[in-house]
Amino acid sequence: MASRWLAVDRYLFFAATTLIAGGLVMVYSASFAVSNHNFGHDMQHVTRQSIAVLVGLVLLLLGMFIDYRRYQKPVVVAIAVLGIIAALVVVLALPASRGSSRWIPLGVFNVQPSEFAKLVVILFLASFLSRKAERLNEFKRGILPISLVVGSITLLVAVEPDLGTACMIAAIAGSMLWVGGLSWKYVANLGAIAIVAATAQIMRSGYQSRRIVAFLDPWADARGAGYQTVQSLTAVGSGGLTGVGFAEGQQKTGFLPDPYTDFIYAVIAEEFGLVGALVVVSLFMVLLWRGFRAALRAPDPFGFYVGIGLSAFLVIQALINMSIVVNLLPTTGIPLPMISYGGSSMLVSCIAVGILLNISQHAHT
Repeated sequence: MASRWLAVDRYLFFAATTLIAGGLVMVYSASFAVSNHNFGHDMQHVTRQSIAVLVGLVLLLLGMFIDYRRYQKPVVVAIAVLGIIAALVVVLALPASRGSSRWIPLGVFNVQPSEFAKLVVILFLASFLSRKAERLNEFKRGILPISLVVGSITLLVAVEPDLGTACMIAAIAGSMLWVGGLSWKYVANLGAIAIVAATAQIMRSGYQSRRIVAFLDPWADARGAGYQTVQSLTAVGSGGLTGVGFAEGQQKTGFLPDPYTDFIYAVIAEEFGLVGALVVVSLFMVLLWRGFRAALRAPDPFGFYVGIGLSAFLVIQALINMSIVVNLLPTTGIPLPMISYGGSSMLVSCIAVGILLNISQHAHT
């Protein structure tokens, strides 16, 4: 009989590790000009990202070998929920950095709790749905407790402010609840509340309002609010079919802001063209295919809901990021999973993939 290691989904493992390795290479390409300018050498950002990747791969392997059903225990879920809420409250009490409070400084590295909040929401909803799916459409026993937990986490993230991540958490929750059988009445009501809340946050925040205006017509203020979008589209357009070549892109050299974080996909498109951009999309589609396959073949409801939630998280976030780069959505500051620079995002993505791989090992054949 094949061992659990041999039963690992090789397609899922290959897609994830290829994205991680390719992302590390692209972080170097996208950041060396900034690193040279700010630190006098071109390895600052890629060195820090390499550490995050190494830790992430360790967590991915651990996730592969730890039985996912351990996360279903009520005490584990409760500790995770209370812990993330406490971390988000601590973040708000710390001094703001670049106009927002998102990170907890831990010496050399900073931790972004809102990234880990995505995992916590997935585990909470998977645990609830696997035990109480029949109560989902009951207000007191279903909608109310879910709204209190998910709503509290989402609100704390939005107040940072990090509206993009808050919307991402809401999208993950909505996907899982829809799959779980939430009534369309509640889907419409909760969706309307989310839209009203997001609109209110945008209206009260000057920079978020400017982002919406820039999305509608970036060239109207190409040197102001629309600058990042215009430079991103310029990078994508410059790549053509096959790109200008690795490390030969020009937009990252002082033109495109955040080329190694939220807009790294623009650098990929410029240096590897449409072909390279489609390869990235294809790898995420493989991840979606194998993640959903593992979920559908999971031996229990908890594995099913966790698999659906983690797959939705990774792929929806990737599609949102790539849509922002080509101006199909307003700029929201959401990283490209496993590719963008950022330790917290990398660790969370690796944990998610590790759990998905573990679910695949227990899947019915």
